Amino acid sequence: MKKTLYVLDAYGLIYRSYFAFINKPLTNKEGKNVSALFGFFRNLHAFFSQYNPECFVAAFDSPTPTFRHEMYDEYKATRQKTPEDLHAQIPVIEEILATLGVPLVRQDGFEADDIIASFAARCRDENRKCVILSGDKDLMQLVDDTVSMLKPGKTGGWELITPEGVEKDWGIPPSLMLDYLSLTGDASDNVPGIRGVGDKTALKLLEQYGSLDGILEHAAEIPGAMGKKIAEGRDMAHFSRKLISLCYDVPLDASLDTYACNCLDTEAAGRIFLREGLPAIARLYTGETGKTDTAPSHIAGPATSDAAEPPLAATALTTELAPSAGNYTACTDPAELERVIAQAREQGFVAFDCETTDLDVFAAKLAGFSLSLEAESGIYVPLAGPDPEIGEEAHPLMDRDAALTALTNLFADKNLLVIMHNGKFDYEVMARQEVFTSFPHNRPPCRIFDTMIAAWLLDPDWSSFSLDSLAATQLGVKTIAFSDIVPKGACFTDVTIPEAVRYAAEDADITLRLYRELSPRLGEFSLDRLMTDLEMPVLPLLADMEMAGIRLENNALASFSVELGSDLENLEKEIHGIVGHPFNIASPKQLQEVLFVERKLSPGKKTKTGYSTDTSVLENLASEDILPGKILDYRALAKLKSTYVDALPQLTDREGRIHTSFMQTGTATGRLSSRDPNLQNIPVRDDNGRRIRSAFRAAEGFELVSADYAQIELVILAHLSRDENLISAFLEGVDVHRKTASLIFGVSDNDVTPDMRRVAKTINFGVMYGMSAFRLANELRIPRGQAAQFINTYFETYAGVAEFMNETKARARETGYVETLMGRRRYIRGITSRNKLEQSGAERIAVNTPIQGSAADIVKTAMLRVDAALRKENLATRMLLQVHDELILESPVHETAQVRELVKRKMEAVMELAVPLRVSVESGQSWGEFH
Repeated sequence: MKKTLYVLDAYGLIYRSYFAFINKPLTNKEGKNVSALFGFFRNLHAFFSQYNPECFVAAFDSPTPTFRHEMYDEYKATRQKTPEDLHAQIPVIEEILATLGVPLVRQDGFEADDIIASFAARCRDENRKCVILSGDKDLMQLVDDTVSMLKPGKTGGWELITPEGVEKDWGIPPSLMLDYLSLTGDASDNVPGIRGVGDKTALKLLEQYGSLDGILEHAAEIPGAMGKKIAEGRDMAHFSRKLISLCYDVPLDASLDTYACNCLDTEAAGRIFLREGLPAIARLYTGETGKTDTAPSHIAGPATSDAAEPPLAATALTTELAPSAGNYTACTDPAELERVIAQAREQGFVAFDCETTDLDVFAAKLAGFSLSLEAESGIYVPLAGPDPEIGEEAHPLMDRDAALTALTNLFADKNLLVIMHNGKFDYEVMARQEVFTSFPHNRPPCRIFDTMIAAWLLDPDWSSFSLDSLAATQLGVKTIAFSDIVPKGACFTDVTIPEAVRYAAEDADITLRLYRELSPRLGEFSLDRLMTDLEMPVLPLLADMEMAGIRLENNALASFSVELGSDLENLEKEIHGIVGHPFNIASPKQLQEVLFVERKLSPGKKTKTGYSTDTSVLENLASEDILPGKILDYRALAKLKSTYVDALPQLTDREGRIHTSFMQTGTATGRLSSRDPNLQNIPVRDDNGRRIRSAFRAAEGFELVSADYAQIELVILAHLSRDENLISAFLEGVDVHRKTASLIFGVSDNDVTPDMRRVAKTINFGVMYGMSAFRLANELRIPRGQAAQFINTYFETYAGVAEFMNETKARARETGYVETLMGRRRYIRGITSRNKLEQSGAERIAVNTPIQGSAADIVKTAMLRVDAALRKENLATRMLLQVHDELILESPVHETAQVRELVKRKMEAVMELAVPLRVSVESGQSWGEFH
């Protein structure tokens, strides 16, 4: 297959780049205008990154007059002279293009448009695709099945123009563009056209008569003054057509393969960028630390898709943020809303955002919603607003039932992509408005894209995934803050409708712009499948789980609270008895006095308020004195009582169910986290934690089903490391920790003591988190030398694990990132730092992330497969919780046996590893009954 030829309209991009900053020109340190240089090469880099061309050429206008000037002295005579500060940048642009190795073409007597047309004609003759990089309407006459165009997007990137796109934007096919411009003329080039024929008239005439020749032939039939204008303008129309017609036989090289663009010399170009005072563009092309984007694979040097810089690096064009500018309107007419939705369905995508009275989805009332179909535009559909002042008329609102019906039609389109930011919230609001009730299993058929999750996938350690933050860092836009329009103590329905429109429509607009910015990067960094096949499908499932909640037995916790209160009183008396006087155990200052002055214990680290009494200090002191251990016991009971036993009952709804929030973007490894309340931090291994879990119960007539992956992280470590000893321990079905103890202590399995197993278990899990000898010594309360010996023996025993860890760290240093089994990527900052502390921390992250992240991917995949199987079998069982490696489901008693078998089968078949995945399944009335 012949290589596609990409042809750049160089002056078109140069002028566009210069005038994009005309109100606030970019200057270098010397005060020279560099707007054209900056914009031109940033757009060009975005093109290389997005399309990776193999054949590419830049077409330039001739510096000498063309044949059109000979035909018409006034051709382009109305154009203003090129500004001097722009004119000075053009030779530099040509120099950099030549240095990069981009072929440049110009011919005396011809414009760039003629050169481009000649390239397009040659491509047609050779049955080769041609793509023109320009937004010039004069070139749209060339567009057909072989030739397409790319125009710079308003918010970055490049937008494809096809024959259908031309017809949609202009109302005529490309084949009539020449006739259209011959009628209307072109003021920018001083092409006259027919006087008095405007855009609408030209379109109407072409629709009626089919072509310019048809219009001129039937001029006498055209009624009124327009017919007279056409008749009188016949010669001028023919003349305009000659001026606008492109030349297709400009001399070109014999072979189009001459314009191959194999490897750009970015290092040499980078030096010129630095010379011109453009370090950001230099970094962009050379890929050195601090670059703001990633270069395509065929650009020389380190700037490949494997570059160490994360793909979410700030790409705002200027350091000073610009306010969002958009055409935002209120929509209160159901017919108008239906038209917008029909347009959304026709184009295949829409950005959606809803506004509510509360961030708690269970308390929130829908105030309105916004839609955006194209950048810098959007509508807001108000459903509620402020009461009018006395004497004022109320602002019209949309009929709520009509609006919700329209939304149901929107979400019902399986071919539609609905783009949201923090989409789980909007999804749940829509679900609670019963927008989804007519859909099977209450799940909308449309596809979903969440820009917050897209940004998180690109760089999970990014500082903030809020819409305002990403608008600033990725788009260079300062958005309207919620606090700017909603006073403290007020809610969104207190805002005037015009202000609400400005804020809400902007949210949808920015969401759409972020989608256009982030979606191509997902593909570039091979994260698109993870987005579409895993993270997006799991979003509605998590929403359903949150809305379902889990029943909490408040009475059980109330009685437990009384017991804990009594235990705390007794423990307080015991502590006071040890000390010899009462004091406030919760006061760090008083505790410092007791520990370090009265009892003369060795103080540890010092803080601004004195010596620390945190957990690590008290654990170290526990071997010196009985008191620190008692303080730790007291703190643990007090936290258990306040955080869970007393707090959880306050969070139940009217049906006695508690609803946590699952955070998809809450960790950098891909693990789900939960909050409000955090159910993942309930203690697992002690009786108190079991008592709390026992209060989580099944509804009447139901049972809870627990499905827990057995030692999944160790299984993944065995798979990744291919360590024979670790794999054989699993395949033999023995206790892995006992097997490890047997190997590192040199005794038979039967001679392994509980203490040996405890040491082995600590090391087995600790190595994945980069546990040092110092930390192991503290945990096991053994000398550091002995701890170091244990770790050395472990790595001698499991040499494959040691090799895996070393290779992973080396690869992270080379590429800047690590990946999971499913391609989830995390960038490892500090992996090459000269600061040993920072470097060792980065190395721990590098080793642990592929293990934890792969476990997260497996658990999420299991969730989707179990959920799909439940829906396929039309079972009433539903998933309620995901905690660590465990799924909790609520099943009607008569379905429990079937569900247990189904869940085990689906979860164990998620992925084939060197060690088979194993799942423990239990059922009962409460969560506390399991393992």
